[in-house]
Amino acid sequence: MRQMSNHDLFKRYDTELVLRLHNKKNLSDTRKILSKFEAFLAERSPSPDLAKEILAQYSDRKPRTLYRYAQMVKSFMKWYGQPMDEFKVKVPRTLPTYIEDDQIERLLNAIGSKRTHKGSIVRDKLLVQLDVKTGLRRAEMADLEARDVHTDFIVVRNGKGGKDRIIPLAPSIAQKLNLFVKGMKPNEKVFKLTAPSISMKIKNFARKAGLEYFHAHSMRHKFATDLLERGADLKVVQELLGHENLSTTQVYLAVTSERMREAVNLLEGSKKKKGVPYDPTAGISPIIR
Repeated sequence: MRQMSNHDLFKRYDTELVLRLHNKKNLSDTRKILSKFEAFLAERSPSPDLAKEILAQYSDRKPRTLYRYAQMVKSFMKWYGQPMDEFKVKVPRTLPTYIEDDQIERLLNAIGSKRTHKGSIVRDKLLVQLDVKTGLRRAEMADLEARDVHTDFIVVRNGKGGKDRIIPLAPSIAQKLNLFVKGMKPNEKVFKLTAPSISMKIKNFARKAGLEYFHAHSMRHKFATDLLERGADLKVVQELLGHENLSTTQVYLAVTSERMREAVNLLEGSKKKKGVPYDPTAGISPIIR
């Protein structure tokens, strides 16, 4: 490969990408970054130092964006035979926004009170209610077809990472969804909206409802935290959300941790008296023989 021109080199790697990346957006984004890398190289051969130079041009981007770009370039360099294992982009640990029940109600009220396109009120309300009860990503909501809706579960096809999964439906939302798709053709999109359109709709409704920092992904956060607060197993929540790594799901524990709340609640109790040794038998009734 070292004897190939950069054009032929990147063209061969593109074949690898097509076979590996099944998500169209991921494939498109990766191609854009690698195209810029190829242009940056000109006639020079790829090297870790040059890879770092092209990534340095994106240093003003958000850490997560820079991390994604770095992974794209690093994957290419590893395939090329010059891995960049020592190069890492640190992504700050951020917590998901906690969504209260009343925020969802305010959002639904904003949808119900819109003055135009009243014919879409039922659909838009269902979109929010379904997302809160299933945690679907916006692209998964957009791709949901009538054939994927069953009596008490939905099938998520080609989710993130190209994986399918099944999500059971709570009775209340199952009835509404089945009624909504009744009469649709099997391959008909349930909501007939693109992923960006869903994001824009939720953003506009949230603004009307006076909700700051609320977006389409907020309902996915709501789904996860509601489950964990009610005692759902972390591994099960991971499967429902379609997370590849358990660590991705674990961030929600910091928001719902009951142990942390119990610890802080200790401040409401009385302090231990100084100088009084700890007695492990305190409060224990003597055994009656």
